[in-house]
Amino acid sequence: MSYRNAPLTPTGRLRLARCVVDDGWPLRRAAERFQVSVSTAKRWADRYRQDGEGG
Repeated sequence: MSYRNAPLTPTGRLRLARCVVDDGWPLRRAAERFQVSVSTAKRWADRYRQDGEGG
């Protein structure tokens, strides 16, 4: 079963990216909260910065 707000779904990636970009969370804190690596959190945040929600 897939959960809509799980970290690895598009919704979860968007939530993480918004925390980093819009709310100013440190990458490490967001990565821990969403249970992903710091490099993954950075990649998702960078995509959000560049492409918005579509990224």
